[in-house]
Amino acid sequence: MAKGRRVNEMNRVVESEDSTIFIYYHPLSRVLFCSISDADDDTEKIKEVIHKIANRFWKKHQSDLKVFRTTNEKSRFQTLNADIENLTIGGKIAEVFPKLLIAKNVLEKVLTMGMINNFEFQVALLCTGKNSPLKISRNLHKKRNEIYDALKKLENLDIIRM
Repeated sequence: MAKGRRVNEMNRVVESEDSTIFIYYHPLSRVLFCSISDADDDTEKIKEVIHKIANRFWKKHQSDLKVFRTTNEKSRFQTLNADIENLTIGGKIAEVFPKLLIAKNVLEKVLTMGMINNFEFQVALLCTGKNSPLKISRNLHKKRNEIYDALKKLENLDIIRM
């Protein structure tokens, strides 16, 4: 479980083997936003989107919240569903499937030149466009953070596309 950095906000990320739960408390609106995603989704992207959803909700429905708290009238918040769909691109915003951009023989030359190490070479070979970073970490029996570091380096070298 990871806590947020700001004192006036409650941010929590709970990761498990199969899923990740994000809890974000927006202090101005006094509304709790929650998201459950696959374990292999990009957590930073989801945090970013939850903040956008919360801020957009506050800007659009600031006056509606006052009415809701006195009358329980929920119909004013129907536009939230459309905002969530748009901002999350139908729930696919955080999916990451890295794809190798160069041929295997070129990748082998990059390895022999010393630009990447053997571990990064193995990671690159698994970047088929169908494997998530979590699946790659499970295949190589490495921690997800190690895989993300290798993927960042490979992306910076224009070997893969995220």
